[in-house]
Amino acid sequence: MSASISELLRKGIAAAREGDKATARDLFQQVVDLDEENEKGWFWLASVVETDDERRTCLENVLHINPDNERALQILAQVNARARQTVDQEEVIPGVTRSQLTLIIGGGVALVVLILIVALVAIISNNNRIAAESANATNAAAAQTNIAVAATQQAEQNSANATATAVAVGATQTAEYTAVPTVEPTSVLPTLPPTWTPRPAEDSSAQTVATLPPPVGLTGRLAVWSGRDVLSVDFLDVGYYDFEVASSYTRIGDNLGRDVSMFVNGQRVVYSRFDPQFSSSVIETINTNGTQLEAMQERWRAFDTVFDPDQPTFSRDGRYIVFVGRPQDRQTAQVWLLDMNAPAGTDPLLQLTSDDFIYAYPSISPDNRWVVVARTDNFSATTGTDIVLIDIASGGKIPVTNDLGTYTERNPRFTPDGTQIVYAAFPSNNPNRNDIYIKNAQGGGTPQTLISDAADDIFPVLSEDGRYLAFASDRGGAYDIYIYDILGETLWQLTSSPEEDYPGDWWQP
Repeated sequence: MSASISELLRKGIAAAREGDKATARDLFQQVVDLDEENEKGWFWLASVVETDDERRTCLENVLHINPDNERALQILAQVNARARQTVDQEEVIPGVTRSQLTLIIGGGVALVVLILIVALVAIISNNNRIAAESANATNAAAAQTNIAVAATQQAEQNSANATATAVAVGATQTAEYTAVPTVEPTSVLPTLPPTWTPRPAEDSSAQTVATLPPPVGLTGRLAVWSGRDVLSVDFLDVGYYDFEVASSYTRIGDNLGRDVSMFVNGQRVVYSRFDPQFSSSVIETINTNGTQLEAMQERWRAFDTVFDPDQPTFSRDGRYIVFVGRPQDRQTAQVWLLDMNAPAGTDPLLQLTSDDFIYAYPSISPDNRWVVVARTDNFSATTGTDIVLIDIASGGKIPVTNDLGTYTERNPRFTPDGTQIVYAAFPSNNPNRNDIYIKNAQGGGTPQTLISDAADDIFPVLSEDGRYLAFASDRGGAYDIYIYDILGETLWQLTSSPEEDYPGDWWQP
């Protein structure tokens, strides 16, 4: 597979995970245009096309390339089942589905056949009766004629001058016929509901605003990834801003990365690194001074196979790293938990999900009981992205949001006390405009808006004390990092450059 195809695949998968189906669809289409035998490209394209007919074509191409792809077989069976159900439920006339019409027609045909049989039996019976009566009348007339002839001959012999008149008697009868009444099938047609008209999309153009004042009075370190994506791989320089030293910036190591999370002591980070050899992501930890680089895959290599591990986050106490990656038996990213304190020689990985959903942006609750994650369903009849909680002990799931395609959620994080979730989301009619919300962690209640602007606001990160919110916004053109003082209701701007800047985690002493 060429490097360009690998990059297109990676970008397409990232867009699909974030709910940007239009971008993902364009990227996957480029993949299969370049390589018609790309099984992975066709499978992912099936997840973001708009209709089941398109999805069927993609899946059939997957199976043409690999007839043993069980996931494609299962999903194609679901698509075909929906198609049959759709055909049966299609209204061929207002208020009457095809299946109902089939029953009506079938019943009508049976009724007509029954009527014809009854009519035929009646006609045959009447014809037989008429024939019998006609035969009887003919026989009676013949008998009377014979008697008259015999009497005449006898009279002529007895008396030559006698004249005998023989009278022949005939009988005529008319058969009765009862017409079969015409039976017309009838049905009561239900009244259809009025057609729903979607609201027009809002203007999604970002507003250009003046540079805001820099933040003051902050503490701790803000881990970031920033710079110019010169390789077009969506990975940037990894670093941090030190608020104790005039918000100075320090780059960490030499690798390109993203989704940076800080260890409990603020001296080490975990992040996704771009692997140019395989054009995929790997997970690494490194000290903030660039020393003691460690590839996390080496911890589980002897026990598990995880493709494209991505989006790692440290637990609050540093014991766990939660991330997403694709197992051998799935085409979609699942949630994994890495125990950093696992005894040597034991499997440190726990797979928390194994289904057809696509998971992204996992984060662990302060008490290490829950993982919050954005979950996308691209294969069901009703698609969409929502936030769910995963119970680490049992694997049970609790929905935090349940609006499916109405809003697409991303970047969920627990508040420091673990009672709420802060996240970004955009409405279906305005996919380039994420706002930032906060909602009860256990579901229920109405989300409250923290940041709302005509621009795209993403990657919300709360400070440990819960007072400040860092986020990325393109309100100034490129994505810069802004910090909102929730208590003082003041907005500051940390970065201002033509390059891209994104916050990952905020450590405070």
